[in-house]
Amino acid sequence: MLYMVELDFADPARLEQWEAWYGAHLLKLLNIPGFLSAQRFRSLSPCSSPFLAVYQVESQAVFSSEPYRSRAGPSSPGEWIPLMINWKRNLFEGQVAPPQPAEGQYLAVVDRILDNDPALPSGMIRLPALALDRSVIERGIAVCDSAQAKAMVSGRTPDSGRIFRALTPLMRA
Repeated sequence: MLYMVELDFADPARLEQWEAWYGAHLLKLLNIPGFLSAQRFRSLSPCSSPFLAVYQVESQAVFSSEPYRSRAGPSSPGEWIPLMINWKRNLFEGQVAPPQPAEGQYLAVVDRILDNDPALPSGMIRLPALALDRSVIERGIAVCDSAQAKAMVSGRTPDSGRIFRALTPLMRA
């Protein structure tokens, strides 16, 4: 299963400090049983939630576990909470490996927010939303080059079709 957290950060003057905190936060989550990997991304274009963290988790049960409840969750960012805006947390079905863009590759993300939204482009991994905020019905992801990514998000709104570059390498528990 993939757990994805997307948000914006409201204080550019403190961005470097927040980035350092977030790096440590990823490591903290990877020490919780059930978290298998983590990676952060940033959108190439303006959108309401340009930061994306993608985690591979064993199951939905990790979010009700004592280690997660005591060390993580929506209150774990502490002082950063007021600056983390447009925050969405979604858990997606499927035993899919985490995306791993290589040099020169990007993560294309297309969301279906409403039932009548267009189908996901071919070539995308289909991820139905399972739990947490369920701010989308389903998400499509694909690791591809720039031209392919642009074709996949073409015709979508800035918030329903995004291209991300990796901010961190894929980290494993």
